[in-house]
Amino acid sequence: MTHKKRSLGLLALLLMLVLAMMLAACGAKASEEPVPEEVPEETVEEPVVEVVKSIEEIDTEDMKDVPLQIESITLFEDGSLRIVPTEDLLKNAETNNELVDGAVYPFEDSGKVKDVFLVRYGSDGYRTIICLMEDGSLSAMSATELIKDHITVVWDNLTGRDTYVSVEERVSEDESEDEDGEESEGETAYRVVGITEDGEEIDLDFSLDF
Repeated sequence: MTHKKRSLGLLALLLMLVLAMMLAACGAKASEEPVPEEVPEETVEEPVVEVVKSIEEIDTEDMKDVPLQIESITLFEDGSLRIVPTEDLLKNAETNNELVDGAVYPFEDSGKVKDVFLVRYGSDGYRTIICLMEDGSLSAMSATELIKDHITVVWDNLTGRDTYVSVEERVSEDESEDEDGEESEGETAYRVVGITEDGEEIDLDFSLDF
């Protein structure tokens, strides 16, 4: 009986030894397996939108009597138009929550802009911004609201046409006669025309006088 107990004890000890060796082997094998490296997350860079046209030096010395209070106008290839306001135009944009990173996008609801023009019209030095839209129509900012009230108000679809390809500013000198009957130079007048696909020139002054 004693011999049998001793054999069972040796057998149990042997089994424990084998089990310990197996566990040690598994641990060694696990430690030899390479730890996968952490792959850094890829940062997706937003594409840079190219500038198509930029207008600066807007309120120059000769325009100080009727300033637009605009620092710059930038047209991007995606059809957005960025205007950087200053002074009262900037304050009103902030008040109306229109400011985005220091700029306003007044033509955002009008569609995509294809080209932009800063033009003068009349004889009082009034200026405004006219945009040729992607659909061939014209949109413009109200010069009265811009200059007098310092807010951005846009009027779309000027003259109701959608066949425009460009906008041009024209200059004319009003001539008058003095007391001796001789012609003398009068004041300079400006007018704005829209050029259509077939070359027709449409007077836009009445559409801008809102």
